Amino acid sequence: MSMEARITVVLSKLVSLLILKEVVYEAQKCRNSNSCIYKNVLDTGLCWGYETNCPQHLGYSNANCPGDHKGWVSSKHQQLQTFFNQADFGFVKQQILSKTTMCEPKADGESLLECSSYLQFCRGKNLYLDFRDLPARKESFRYKMDVLKKGQIGGKCKLDKFRLQSEATHQSPLQSWAPEIQHFEELSDMVNEESQICDVFIDKPTFIMKIDATVNMYHHFCDFFNLYTSLHVNGTHSKMFSRDINILIWETYTYHSNFGITWSAFTQNPLMNLRTFQGKRVCFREVVFPLLPRMIFGLYYNTPIVWGCKESGLFHAFSKFILHRLKIPNRTAIDQVAKPKIKILLLSRNTQYRRILNEQALFDALRLSPRQYSVKRVEFTHETDFRHQLRVIQDTDIFIGMHGAGLTHLLFLPDWAAVFELYNCEDEHCYADLARLRGIHYQTWTNPVKLKPQDEGHHPSDGGPHAKFTNYSFDTEEFLRIVELAANHVANHPAYRHMLSHIRESATDVIFIKSLEFKNQPPLTRSRKHTVNWPKNFTLTETKETRKRPVPSSKTLELHMKLFQTRKRENFTTVVVKSVFQRKELVEVEWIPLPASLEILVLGLVVMGTKGKERLVNEERVLEVEIEQGMTDGSEQRFTAEGEPHTDGEPGDLRLRIQTSPHSVFERRGDDLYTNVTISLADALADAYTTPSKIAKILTPIWKNHEKKNLKNLSEKQPKKFLAAVGFEPTPRKTGA
Repeated sequence: MSMEARITVVLSKLVSLLILKEVVYEAQKCRNSNSCIYKNVLDTGLCWGYETNCPQHLGYSNANCPGDHKGWVSSKHQQLQTFFNQADFGFVKQQILSKTTMCEPKADGESLLECSSYLQFCRGKNLYLDFRDLPARKESFRYKMDVLKKGQIGGKCKLDKFRLQSEATHQSPLQSWAPEIQHFEELSDMVNEESQICDVFIDKPTFIMKIDATVNMYHHFCDFFNLYTSLHVNGTHSKMFSRDINILIWETYTYHSNFGITWSAFTQNPLMNLRTFQGKRVCFREVVFPLLPRMIFGLYYNTPIVWGCKESGLFHAFSKFILHRLKIPNRTAIDQVAKPKIKILLLSRNTQYRRILNEQALFDALRLSPRQYSVKRVEFTHETDFRHQLRVIQDTDIFIGMHGAGLTHLLFLPDWAAVFELYNCEDEHCYADLARLRGIHYQTWTNPVKLKPQDEGHHPSDGGPHAKFTNYSFDTEEFLRIVELAANHVANHPAYRHMLSHIRESATDVIFIKSLEFKNQPPLTRSRKHTVNWPKNFTLTETKETRKRPVPSSKTLELHMKLFQTRKRENFTTVVVKSVFQRKELVEVEWIPLPASLEILVLGLVVMGTKGKERLVNEERVLEVEIEQGMTDGSEQRFTAEGEPHTDGEPGDLRLRIQTSPHSVFERRGDDLYTNVTISLADALADAYTTPSKIAKILTPIWKNHEKKNLKNLSEKQPKKFLAAVGFEPTPRKTGA
């Protein structure tokens, strides 16, 4: 390692130590404060997933891969890791690890520029930008790659010209910052508030944005999502989510968008554009060039996603961040009926194309369904307040709409919800991928016979047939069948059931009496237990809250269970795990203690209701586990919210860890099966077993007797072998007379 590289590493470690010191300081302030609401998470060890030494079980992500990877990878572990790196906080980690110093300071107060691969993300300190040429450009512009010329961006630091030029290969307006950063040059003057080369000095951290189409929700939220991701790439410190920042949009048009309120989630200051500083030399104490919406192998718009995986923690966190910052409330009330109605939202389109021709018939069919849905129809226009749109979406269980940017609202549905893209117009992956990234159940029309287009559709540019440029009518019975599938998903989702029970508890004004400690363990509400051998198969792990928050709150318990499973020939086998859940039931008693379960943790939590008395009764539920081909020992299946709840917390997860039961005859080594057979010396001397076909004669009865059908390799991508080690019987000795 060169001296320069060593200095860079040392500086990086010093910065990390300073950040750690600041985090520790802020944590101590919270611990000593009577008003800090985050005390309960200070010592949990929770992390996002990209930090050094962040254990997987304490990371934010709930990503899982229940489906087939279709040949992308060779194992379930690789499938999950690939998804994590492509579309979760692993993507953030890769951006952080790829950052290198482009221009290095040699003394205190000098400039710094560092960027990730291909200049997709850059940040700098004490940088100089020269906008004196802008007044000469009379026309308004965006997506221009010639805003800066050589020397119009720079700083006082040692520039690595070769590294900079080697990374500046993605030359497109929304792919990278190469069109701008490639003109960076060393300056002889210091860049600070006293410098003569600075007409304006910006002290607040500034994010410079190149944004996509602001009228289209799908494209504009790619801007917001990548800005949120960039907050994480920028660094883990106490002010990483501060709203006291500037946002400078890299164009001269005045910003207008119905989604503009979303900027308030990131900044409390007015937006700026290039006209703000035209004719001036501007210096920035801290400036960030965030990830862009159309990067090659970027996130959201150009994300190549491995098959079979869903529920990106990064997308989940973004959703909760926006809802939290815009103060969109969670559902706080339900219909006061014996069986709450599932809420369906039908998104209507008042556009030329992709309208539902029999929309009223479908709407009436939903209202008259025996399932008794609560049905609402909306049309979100550019005049509809976006906060109102989000409030409506948060109060939705099933979201139905035609292919179009309005389906982007699925990002902000509740975790248990389902989205029904009525017809994808032959663009099958766009919103299906967005739904699985967010972790929302997705349905779409699959029977073309029961779908009637108005005509073949005609593309505006060439007049050729195109499925997106026509309107459709749908078979009512098939429509109701698909809605029924979505409704079943919602009704059986643990988060939906938890939401209903939580709201019911609030409605009855339940008062919880402080629980007693048992065996020196922390008090826990034991609201469920599992009908399996607890001491042998389960371990309790105190960990993060399963249903995530913008800032994680109370801890919960996860149940970890080893699931022993023999290898099967079928694609997967279904293993049944029975769970007994305790739900509340009104009774005519005054005080009901919550009994301890299996001598664990709780002795005396007492519940008192002001509108009725309550007790806990058992409710059994069957969980099915699919053991797919290719699953290896240590693979895990996660059941969200099926674990143990903590006081004032939400249920943890039930994790089933797959472990292969050893076979009585055959031993598995990788993707091959081995066994030992014994032959007599006489047969060996007679060359009875010198070829594979002859050896097969003695293997056949063993193979049949030990369930040949159950011994096929699980990996379909590897060559399959059945090997036998052939030994010899010892020769009997003759005894003397």
